[in-house]
Amino acid sequence: MVTTRQEEKEQRGGVDAKHAPLLIPVQVPTWISFVIIGMVLGTYWVSFKIAPLAFVDLGEKSSMSGFEGAVDVARKGAFPNYITAAIPCFLLMIGAEMVIMLFVKLPSSGGKKQTYWRAIVVKYVLADAWSSLSAGVVQQLVTTLVLKPAAIYTLPYEMIHQALAVRFGLALPIESPWTWIGALVLCDLAYYWLHRLAHEINILWAGHSVHHSSDHYNLATALRQSWFQGVAAPLYYLPMAIFFPTPVYMAMHQANIVSQFWIHTCLVRRLGPAEWILMTPSHHRVHHDRRVHKNFGGMFIIWDRMFGSFLDEEDAVSVIRENVSKTDVGEKVQEEVLLFGTRQNPTTWTEAVTQTMFWQPIVSAIQKGASLRDICRAALVGPGYSTAGSKRTLVVPSFTSVRIRSSSNLHPGGKAYVLFHFLLGVVVGFLVLIAKDGPWSLRCAAALYVIYTFYCHGKLLDCCVTARMTELTRCVAASIAMIWLSVPSSSFAPDVSDALAMTPIRYLLYILCAVHATSSLVLLGCPRAFAEGGSAHSKTD
Repeated sequence: MVTTRQEEKEQRGGVDAKHAPLLIPVQVPTWISFVIIGMVLGTYWVSFKIAPLAFVDLGEKSSMSGFEGAVDVARKGAFPNYITAAIPCFLLMIGAEMVIMLFVKLPSSGGKKQTYWRAIVVKYVLADAWSSLSAGVVQQLVTTLVLKPAAIYTLPYEMIHQALAVRFGLALPIESPWTWIGALVLCDLAYYWLHRLAHEINILWAGHSVHHSSDHYNLATALRQSWFQGVAAPLYYLPMAIFFPTPVYMAMHQANIVSQFWIHTCLVRRLGPAEWILMTPSHHRVHHDRRVHKNFGGMFIIWDRMFGSFLDEEDAVSVIRENVSKTDVGEKVQEEVLLFGTRQNPTTWTEAVTQTMFWQPIVSAIQKGASLRDICRAALVGPGYSTAGSKRTLVVPSFTSVRIRSSSNLHPGGKAYVLFHFLLGVVVGFLVLIAKDGPWSLRCAAALYVIYTFYCHGKLLDCCVTARMTELTRCVAASIAMIWLSVPSSSFAPDVSDALAMTPIRYLLYILCAVHATSSLVLLGCPRAFAEGGSAHSKTD
């Protein structure tokens, strides 16, 4: 639904622009920044220490932790998986952010909806957080089960490294800390250009835009990842193969990704001199504004300052302060100076649709038989094509701007059901990620179970008329499948039979069978819980 200016005025109680309240900068207690940064440093320390001990790709784990463990693993041709090691910490930080938002009641908590110009604090919204986290889970499953076995991250890189670095003696020593530090810095430079081009070129934006599609800005948004961007991403890191060994590159690439999690929050404001060097929450909030395409660095903001793509949040905040200094009349309202999300607002919670909807302009141009020039324009000219390197001004949003455009209409009981099964899916998904020695076919089957579960629950959040019956069919089929898998059979491959015979797996199958059988009864006995019962999912921008 698209609202007119008059309708928006009526939704705000008939208040016109000249009677709008005075916008003032968001103020967050300093102690919250210390809490968030403390958790960030704890996440880095935990993942850095335990990854070589417990989470290693393409080789054996080390008996040592930290840098010594990483070097030990790299010597064997493997690398520590810092992303998997950090996932539990990510979830704990999301939980902590939820608690802080709940008790402190900050207007900066992911943006703010307004009714009659009275601030309503928007905390975590289940449907939006579910969409972000489910996208992240599926992206990790696709990477682990498809992209890594296909060796698209390592094979081309290793071929170049052997042909140039090893052959001509250019390879840097694995044992040197400077090799790892240099790789980390250059990974961020490569990420800058990957990220910038993903905004400037539409065929790349079609994949990356999923990350920007939330109207909220919180730590869960960090995990809202594209299923497809990982296919092209390795190309940007290939120049590093001239000097850096493959294990060092892979480890530092993952460390670079881990470092980008914490910048997706409104609870940390300005960080003083660090704003000149590091990518901070302030700089990345600008990046997620749907009106501009700036600030593309991962760990560092220096690349944006060097290549002309920097824009400072303080530019808009200073305008607010100037307005406040001119008048002291009327109601004062704290508000973010940014509008998060994308211009094309998703109208569904079904993840398969949100992951592919931004390809529509390119596909549509081909289907309509457009000229080659128009097809190329649709594929190549992205939303940041003319803005990334040009001078932009961060304008304070008008009072008619609608910040939170989407919510789910599902009854609270249905949302509780989705939340429970989501947590179950996260557990199964994490087991798939860490069971690297398990049968690939069995891990794929578990991943498909998780992906289809998320698909069905997207339909539930959309309040699709067939969603309850689709979910009932899924639960019945899952119960039967769990019983079948728990019974020993000669039809299974030997490695699958051995895995299913393990006591923890057997008990997990029993639990999943009981959960889905119970869920089937809930779906049959409580149809009202899966009907509409909240604010409709609508498009209003």
